[in-house]
Amino acid sequence: MLNLKGLSRAEKLELINHIFKKYPSKWAEESFGLVLDPWQAKMLDSPAKRLALNIHRQGGKSTMSSLICLHTALFRPGSLSLIIAPALRQSQENFKKIRSFIDQLSEVPKFDESTKLSLQFETGSRILCLPGGNDGKTIRGFSRPDVIVEDEAAQCSDELHYAIMPMMATFPDCKYVMASTPFGQRGHFYKIWTESPAWEKYELKASDNPRISKEFLEEQRTSPMGPWYYAQEFECEFVAGVTQLISHESILKAMDSSIPVVDIS
Repeated sequence: MLNLKGLSRAEKLELINHIFKKYPSKWAEESFGLVLDPWQAKMLDSPAKRLALNIHRQGGKSTMSSLICLHTALFRPGSLSLIIAPALRQSQENFKKIRSFIDQLSEVPKFDESTKLSLQFETGSRILCLPGGNDGKTIRGFSRPDVIVEDEAAQCSDELHYAIMPMMATFPDCKYVMASTPFGQRGHFYKIWTESPAWEKYELKASDNPRISKEFLEEQRTSPMGPWYYAQEFECEFVAGVTQLISHESILKAMDSSIPVVDIS
């Protein structure tokens, strides 16, 4: 607990604002009454610029990325946060979460512009909701964002991901959050998750989430959709597609670097 005795009201507010700016998890818990899991608090407070979230369905990944956008908008005047997803409906879901959090604030911020797809705060901060499509053409033109959220990243095309990357050219300190449930052994999300050490990674399986009952998980595990669906949607596994004859994992295990390459040219 903070010792605020002897401080004036202005000094107390300044101290609290400083703590909330430095520790977004404290701000989220105090402002919205949230009880954060350890991984959520660590992720929100992380100074890392590249975050990859491999979280089971309904595991809170969109809520966390929405909190990052709102916190940035409130505590960094003039900032730009972009929420990008393959389809408009997906990015709008994050936007609805942000609006819900705003409605819960003790002091609701003022806006110069407020639409279904964008918020421009009186401080100059902006949060934009963008459907990326398959080729990323709809997101070109934005530069120097402070936060990028690529929602359902495993289902975003590589072309969309490649269209995002140049946005950070003049501001590499941009916080880039990729949040997703796996979608096969393919694409940039899978490659980053399995190969890149540059990203700070968070994983939450449904079986490790105390909010999900064992009875529900057993129902899903034995559902007609089968073990492939359960492993992907609830256990965060990058499983081979049902039409893939040999899994990527099996191919990697079969590779032997000790065998010399034979030049047949």
